[in-house]
Amino acid sequence: MAPDFFDRFAAEPGPGPPPGLQLLFHDSLDLDADALATSLRGHPELAGVRVELVRVDEVPAAGNLVSADGPPASVLGLVEWGDHRVKLAGFDAPMPYGPVEACVGPAMVPPPLKQDAKLHESHALLYYAGTHPDPLEWYVALAAVAAALARLDAIVVLNEEARTAVPALDLIPEEGEDLLATLRGLPIPYLYGGFLRMDVGEPDRLWVRTYTAHRLGLPDLAYHTAGPGEVRWAFELFAGLLGYLRRTGERFAAGDAIDLGGDGKLRLRAPAEPEWFLESAGPMLVVEPD
Repeated sequence: MAPDFFDRFAAEPGPGPPPGLQLLFHDSLDLDADALATSLRGHPELAGVRVELVRVDEVPAAGNLVSADGPPASVLGLVEWGDHRVKLAGFDAPMPYGPVEACVGPAMVPPPLKQDAKLHESHALLYYAGTHPDPLEWYVALAAVAAALARLDAIVVLNEEARTAVPALDLIPEEGEDLLATLRGLPIPYLYGGFLRMDVGEPDRLWVRTYTAHRLGLPDLAYHTAGPGEVRWAFELFAGLLGYLRRTGERFAAGDAIDLGGDGKLRLRAPAEPEWFLESAGPMLVVEPD
């Protein structure tokens, strides 16, 4: 452990809670700093990565760096490269039920994975603490570390703030695949911005919406489906619209119309007062057929 490990772990990059990801594991944690570093160094941009792990049973003072809420941490870590820093806190205990159910319950993951997630025995929390100016790169850094941890028999990766979860194996690149390019190209509602289906009294007409797109300087989007068959279409629509805004730097506002070519037009509006379930920490726009 470097002499300044505690100082670097405790340092906060800015005001407000940092973005983070969480992983659930089948069995007890077995983390090795050299193995994690080797896994990450396979990508040229990560060649200089530095991984430090501190086991709390060996350095009891390290436990004071983690909130007393929930189970005590068993290991703390820092993963650093360039202007990125990712904090890691590992726990040899299940993650509290509430966040797990809120993320895994509505997630579009196979039912067997949901059952495995409910029975997980340990978990790890990742927090971004770097200084890169692009918020998308914060999530890419978090996801890169999550991908390395996913090789250790992780079940799912959660974004608690975005109320979503994805299979951990989905973050492990295929042979010859560029890890960071793949993570940069993930649809925003998939993991970074969240995508939630909501039954608010009409089970045959679900609402769908994104969460925490404001973290990327984007609006959250919502749509009232005509039936369950439109859920996948809405996901792809949101991914396309948010990706377009991200690439171009353009902005949407209530009252704007979107031409889908031969597929018709859409119009954007602000949420109505009864649509309390569309509350968002940033701008929220409802997408409707024009």
